[in-house]
Amino acid sequence: MQLDKNLMFSETQALATAASANVLDLKDCGDDLSRKLNVFAKIEGGTVAEGTSLATILETSDDNETFETLVTYPTRTLAQLNADGVVVAAQPLPAGLKRYVRLSYTASGTFSGDGKIVAGITPSLDKSL
Repeated sequence: MQLDKNLMFSETQALATAASANVLDLKDCGDDLSRKLNVFAKIEGGTVAEGTSLATILETSDDNETFETLVTYPTRTLAQLNADGVVVAAQPLPAGLKRYVRLSYTASGTFSGDGKIVAGITPSLDKSL
């Protein structure tokens, strides 16, 4: 899998209610008409505890200030996060992208443990992320 630091939403971000640490600026590119770019989010660094679930949405904006929801991904339970480490399964970026893109996480409960969110865009569709 190829990862580009400029295409990372989160690098070891805590599991909490927050926008991703990074907003990606797609410049004038907009939609990936080839559908060769994939979004993913996973847990790395260990297990997580105590929280109940984590919801994730992909947001987009023209001005990097007012974001709108583009996709709501399935909510993942604590058991699911620890079983496979998947927050958002690797999948092609959706249509409708504007210049700025970010992920937004909503945590139910307070998570603890060593696991952190790693999320971004990659040209490789590796389901085992």
